[in-house]
Amino acid sequence: MNADLALISAVATVLAVILAIFGASWLNQRSTAALLEQLEKRFDANFSAVNQRLDRIVRQLEALFKPVLPPR
Repeated sequence: MNADLALISAVATVLAVILAIFGASWLNQRSTAALLEQLEKRFDANFSAVNQRLDRIVRQLEALFKPVLPPR
C-alpha cells in the first residue's frame, strides 16, 4: 500500500510540474504579445510624427521652389 501511495504522489507531482510549465509559458506568451502591441503603438506614433514633419518640409520646399515656365 505504501508503494501505491508513493506512485500516486509521484504522478501527481509530475502532472503538477507539467501544468506549471505550460501555465508559465502561456502567461509569458500573453505578456510578450502585450509588449509587442505597445511597441507597435509607439512605432506608429513616432512614424506619424515623422510623416507630419516631412509633409511640412515638403510644403515649405514647394512654396520656395515653385515651378516657373520659361518665357517664349
